[in-house]
Amino acid sequence: MLKFVLTLALASVAAAELSCEDCSAIGTAVGTEATSEAGIQGQVEFLMAGGICNGIPAELECETNFPAFWAAIATALFDPVQGWYAPQFLCEDLCAKKTFMKTPSCNDCVTRVYGSTSYMADEEIQIQAVASFIDGGFCTQFGDENVDACSTALEIV
Repeated sequence: MLKFVLTLALASVAAAELSCEDCSAIGTAVGTEATSEAGIQGQVEFLMAGGICNGIPAELECETNFPAFWAAIATALFDPVQGWYAPQFLCEDLCAKKTFMKTPSCNDCVTRVYGSTSYMADEEIQIQAVASFIDGGFCTQFGDENVDACSTALEIV
């Protein structure tokens, strides 16, 4: 679903040269869609269909707890202002490039967004992301009694 929205957003600017502002608008749109109710529901369905709960300890009640848990993760991870696709992170190099070189092309932005998404698959990046969630107190929102379970679930997801 996220790739579909991204492709639609990119197609709308493909006819013109891509500017820093265009890339920023795309990053904000992707983050907004990824944190919307429909976007999160699509992510949950995709992850559940992919077997995210397979092999999870029964005491974590994955099938019951995963949708709300993922909603909290997605809301933080894809936040349009501070998340993965936020313009300050997604477009930093493109906006700097605009200052010093020609206007970036649509391909520059496509490469950036898909590259950024692929970067999430790197194990070291995942470890850093989990550590950031844990160190940032993410799990406290589920209550002190659930912090350990949340930390374990973050490592699994």
